[in-house]
Amino acid sequence: MNIAKLKIRGTIKRLFKSYPRELLDRWGDVIQDEAIRTIQPYRVIMSYVSLPNEVPTFKILKKVLEDNKILLVPKTVGEDIIPVRIESLDELSPGAFNVLEPYSSEAYDTKDLEAIIVPGIAFNTKFHRIGHGKGHFDRFIKLLPDKVLKIGLAYDFQIIEEDFIDEWDEEMDIIITEKRRIER
Repeated sequence: MNIAKLKIRGTIKRLFKSYPRELLDRWGDVIQDEAIRTIQPYRVIMSYVSLPNEVPTFKILKKVLEDNKILLVPKTVGEDIIPVRIESLDELSPGAFNVLEPYSSEAYDTKDLEAIIVPGIAFNTKFHRIGHGKGHFDRFIKLLPDKVLKIGLAYDFQIIEEDFIDEWDEEMDIIITEKRRIER
């Protein structure tokens, strides 16, 4: 167990509570708009379905569907994430960890995946992320083709300078906040 990550998770969770919901919502719109611009050239996109304490993704999900692109969302099965294609947000219901997940468990082949939007509790400027501690996304990302663009969404207060990498951590290619875009 990485003690530094535990401390960071606690700090960020406290920071979340210090911001009014209206401000987080406004920042979330800015972040989602930039994410939509970033994924515009891509046809097969995967995104997390946001929880209240994460950067929202519903605007992104709706835009991908409106543009008739292929939208994959994660479904947690045991210790693994499987990518499932949805064609409507109505195909989602509360699943593991109370996250909205697709009803279907039919895995979509990731060989055609072009971009993935990944949640995180914190990110650093070296493109590492801290998730919720279960390792689901790190294990999933490790299996993806190298060509897949990995995009982390975060509020700027979730960006830290501290190093916290573990050997299993996967790196992002781009991190988008309401104030900046950090890319390789």
